[in-house]
Amino acid sequence: MELTKSDNDYINLVLTAIKSNNPLSGLSKKNRESLNEMIKYLSRLNRQNLIDDKQFSELISLACANFIENEVELRIEKSINNKFMYFLRKV
Repeated sequence: MELTKSDNDYINLVLTAIKSNNPLSGLSKKNRESLNEMIKYLSRLNRQNLIDDKQFSELISLACANFIENEVELRIEKSINNKFMYFLRKV
């Protein structure tokens, strides 16, 4: 099946939209920054004795788990987007 000029124009439009709206690397950076800020905040609460060591440990574990979950999701999304773009280029 051959693509018409309008089909190719549509595919190029989709590819351009995906590229321009793909902030995955920015989200990964924000995810790291967020984890860093959360650790600083929890450390300050712990130093000020507003939370005890057990609470601190559990909250750090939650923050790290959230970070890992976000990173995995971003990497999967990036992989899917790359495969989709590869498919569109081959069409």
